[in-house]
Amino acid sequence: MPDVMTFGECMAVLYPPDPVQIDDAPLLKWDIGGAEANCAIALARLGISVRWHSRVGNDPFGRKMISILAGEGVDTSAVAIDATKPTGVFFREWLPDGMRRVFYYRAGSAAANMGPEDLKTEHFVGVKAVHMTGITPALSERAAATCIRAIELAKAAGCMITFDPNFRPRLWSAEQARAGMIPMAQASDIILMGHEDAAAMFGEGDDEHYLQSAVALGIKTVVLKRAERGALAIHDGERFEATVVKAERVIDPVGAGDGFDAGFIAGRLRGKSIPESLHLGAIVGAGSVAHLGDYAGYPSIAL
Repeated sequence: MPDVMTFGECMAVLYPPDPVQIDDAPLLKWDIGGAEANCAIALARLGISVRWHSRVGNDPFGRKMISILAGEGVDTSAVAIDATKPTGVFFREWLPDGMRRVFYYRAGSAAANMGPEDLKTEHFVGVKAVHMTGITPALSERAAATCIRAIELAKAAGCMITFDPNFRPRLWSAEQARAGMIPMAQASDIILMGHEDAAAMFGEGDDEHYLQSAVALGIKTVVLKRAERGALAIHDGERFEATVVKAERVIDPVGAGDGFDAGFIAGRLRGKSIPESLHLGAIVGAGSVAHLGDYAGYPSIAL
């Protein structure tokens, strides 16, 4: 059995290899990207056994996705091939001024067609942690129901539940996100959130407002990711602050939060303290931003 299981949408991502608009790009490269898949890859590179559940289309994108994840050491045995729905695709620009533009073509994707029936009781037996994000319930009613079922099965199996809200305003409004994400947060043992996530759930405020609002939900471990300002955490009422890890360069911030999640989760699973786990998360996140692509910069570290 893997130490961690996670599930969600992974998409094919096409992007110019140089910092230009897509309109001006003579060619596009392609890879894969998705919060839960990114986290799974980062965990595998840290020596944590991990299984990723999803649905992909019966198309080249879906096949390549499974191949890349399996090549990274992620267990893809539970991925379903959907014969009626395509793998989602998105396009991303990275520009010299640091701005990013993203164009999604994910409506009606195979992953959005995930359902509670895709998760079996045996998938959770022996698993130490189940990682979820707020992206999945925003995909469709079926995907949202899958999240509810995952919580039920994880609780029954005694798994630790970790949750990154990962608020995506293109998928749902802050009001919809609040209604969908608060119950997931309340069911979690660990929440790993950024400022945009926290504002969507708890309204605008400062760091203390976000931390205390999450603590008030009964969450044992609350982590607030603050990018270049490091991270804060409250665990069992005690407050901690992460050591800032300076990136060697900043090329692409995409995937940094997912990498941080993986580092923190890996640290806790390996018995590391909250400060040590925060620092490991910061190391993985800093490695991510130094490379183009969702997961290319995640380091391989023996814990």
